[in-house]
Amino acid sequence: MGERRAFSITDFYLILAMVIWGSDYLFAKIALREVTPLNFAAIRTLISLAVMAPFLLKTERWWRLTWRHFGGLALLSFLGIFLNRVLWSTGLDLTTASNCALIGTTSPLFALLFAFLARRAEITMRTTLGIISAFGGVFLVIEADWKGWSLASSTFLGDLLLIGSAITWALFTFLSRLFLKEHSSLKVTAYIILLGTVFFLPFLPNEKAGGWGAVSFWGWFSIIYVAVMGNALAYFLWMKGIEHIGPLRTMLYQYLMPVTAILFAVPFLDERLTGQQIIGALIVFAGIFLARSE
Repeated sequence: MGERRAFSITDFYLILAMVIWGSDYLFAKIALREVTPLNFAAIRTLISLAVMAPFLLKTERWWRLTWRHFGGLALLSFLGIFLNRVLWSTGLDLTTASNCALIGTTSPLFALLFAFLARRAEITMRTTLGIISAFGGVFLVIEADWKGWSLASSTFLGDLLLIGSAITWALFTFLSRLFLKEHSSLKVTAYIILLGTVFFLPFLPNEKAGGWGAVSFWGWFSIIYVAVMGNALAYFLWMKGIEHIGPLRTMLYQYLMPVTAILFAVPFLDERLTGQQIIGALIVFAGIFLARSE
């Protein structure tokens, strides 16, 4: 697996994934007005599986797995699909989208720690400096909306859950590479979504009054958008990134998520883009370039 230094189709895939996931915050907030976090996580996973199934069955020709790999993918699915989405949805419901976007960018730092503990050779000084620089840029981008982490803050529990979400996502991304050495990104994506759907089956009935029939048009639109774009397409693009440039450099692109989230918030939520946010966004891009050009 070679490391690519010039801008490639993989870079485009990952930027597109970040644009999609940046927009997820807006639509997830809309959906969570009408469904519980667990119900939202469950239904989006089921819909994404239904959308991807025909494509996966037509494209992937070899579905066999050893029991060892099946067990490993079940663990991967539990971390990256079930546990991550439960923590993310519940955390987002309890805190602001800005907090959620900021805390999500700590995943590369946790991935770096996992790589250090596993003694991965791909960690370099340039990669480390790129992560730290990009993280500083993220603080500038959404610092004005960040509420702080004091125990008195009403968003503290949500922020804490989102830290757990960031840790599970880092571990999921780091461990995915083990399976991508022997299986295609499409096959791995299919199995983790299928197994994740099984984990979510007990939480499919909508617990709010009126059930799923009471969900509005925009509620359903938001659920379907997150399921199809965020769960299916962006997950596949993310796995392609891990397959081609490795988990640590793939995770650097997560720093673009708060930037794209703000770009969606400005026109749809009447938020103002400040000079500080523009400077922070430029630092984010510079940090990614620094580490990605290694």
